Amino acid sequence: MRFVLFSLTVLMLTAGIAMAEKQEKNEKPREGFRKERVSRIKSGKYSRMLASMVQKTARLELTKEQKEKVKGIRAEYINPIMAEENQSRILQKQFMNQLHSSDFDSSTLKTTAKDTDKINAEIMDMFIDGIAELREIVGPKNYAKLTPVTNIDRHTLIKLKA
Repeated sequence: MRFVLFSLTVLMLTAGIAMAEKQEKNEKPREGFRKERVSRIKSGKYSRMLASMVQKTARLELTKEQKEKVKGIRAEYINPIMAEENQSRILQKQFMNQLHSSDFDSSTLKTTAKDTDKINAEIMDMFIDGIAELREIVGPKNYAKLTPVTNIDRHTLIKLKA
């Protein structure tokens, strides 16, 4: 009985290792342009940062009027930013798909890149306006109590300064 159990255990382990090696061999080698990187580029950073700041206002002692104005930021800024980020993501995927094609058109690539940059600039403008309005609504003292935005995504904010 022990021999049978031992044999089955060895067989299962060997089969598992063989299957894992086979899967690794079937994977495509990574090339210069990785598709996973496209989803990370500008993947909702601004909407998430602004939503995080709005959510953290719940721990502040705000008046009903201030709370209503803070809720309005979602409709006025966060939702449009999310829509623009989705459009930017779609354009970036199109750019990468065109780039992977062997018969890409350089003028189309340039147009897609310019459109993406334009949308990203609009996103940054909306984000900055949203943060400024949030600070105006809650006041500078309450805004200082919120977790600084720089702790949320320092690299994004560095890009904003440039």
